[in-house]
Amino acid sequence: MSNWQSNLGSSPSPYTSPYGPPPPRSSPKLWLWIVLGVGGLAGLCCCGGSIGAAIFGLNITTTEVANELRDNPKFREHIGELQTLSIDWTRSSAEDDGDTFVYNAKGSKGSGVVTVKHITDDDGNEEIIDASLRLPDGRQVQIVP
Repeated sequence: MSNWQSNLGSSPSPYTSPYGPPPPRSSPKLWLWIVLGVGGLAGLCCCGGSIGAAIFGLNITTTEVANELRDNPKFREHIGELQTLSIDWTRSSAEDDGDTFVYNAKGSKGSGVVTVKHITDDDGNEEIIDASLRLPDGRQVQIVP
């Protein structure tokens, strides 16, 4: 064997550093992802909290309206004992007045669609100003006043 071949294996490569490999570079994309992740999480918590509070408030309002309708003689005549009352978002959003909401009512005698105009009084309670019940056969019954 010749000296040339044995020296080739032991000589350092001109392409490597005598100090070892360079340290890995930190990626600016990593910081971008961290900032976007934290910002997205904060936005989700903020918006989710607001939506949750709105839904909670509307559930309380629906419960108060149900309690007022439950004792109305005209309502009880057609619906009976109230079992469920749920807000109809599509029909409520179609109303021109912001104080008028549409609810789907189901009771022991039947079901119907109740359109209620209510306001919040000074004590924070819902007060029904006007309410009408549309029965499945199309009849309209004025409940309040």
